[in-house]
Parts: sequence; C-alpha cells; structure tokens
Amino acid sequence: MPQRRRDDDTAVTAEYAFFLAETRGLRFALDYLDNCHIPRDVLLRSVDQPEHRRRTERRKYPRND
Repeated sequence: MPQRRRDDDTAVTAEYAFFLAETRGLRFALDYLDNCHIPRDVLLRSVDQPEHRRRTERRKYPRND
C-alpha cells in the first residue's frame, strides 16, 4: 500500500498548505508545497474555485445532527 500512504501524506500536506494560505499568505503556502514536492495546482484550484472544495462536493446540504 505505498500508493495509499503517499496519497494520505499528500492530502495532509495540501490541507496544511491551505491553512498556511489562509493564515500566512498564498506565497508562503506555495513555497511550502514546492519544498514538499507537491504540485501547486492542488492549492491553486481550491483558492480559485472555493465552491469546488471537497467539503462541499460530498454533501450539498449539511446533516441535521
């Protein structure tokens, strides 16, 4: 399962980069992704089109918990 491990690491790295973009700025987050050898388009797509983030793709309506 090395591919799954790589995907999990990439997902965590991308989430952290998105957090960095919100707190420290987009340039800082892009530099972080470059240092981790993750493609920049992962972050740029989520910044350009926030309605296409995975959170909103899973459910159109929030659960009524």
